Amino acid sequence: MESLAMLVLILMSIVVFTGPMGFLLTTRAVWNYSKRVNALWIFRRVLVTIFSVIGIAIALKGFVFSEIPIGPKIVAIGGIALNTFAFKREYFRDK
Repeated sequence: MESLAMLVLILMSIVVFTGPMGFLLTTRAVWNYSKRVNALWIFRRVLVTIFSVIGIAIALKGFVFSEIPIGPKIVAIGGIALNTFAFKREYFRDK
């Protein structure tokens, strides 16, 4: 049972923390700083994309479409919203 609890903790941590990390990576200060170095710009963009896709996939598959209580589902929906916002801010900032 300990390993199952650890797995749930890891999955929930991924869902909770990928959104804020993606959000911080897309702030105006980090955006402008990474524009100076092309390799840093590409690395940051790939990192935001990976965080968003993994966070949304785990939240949808593991928490939203499963038979669990409403509390974790609300947290997962919040994670999906933050990841979607970070992804949108990364690729559609000026639109």
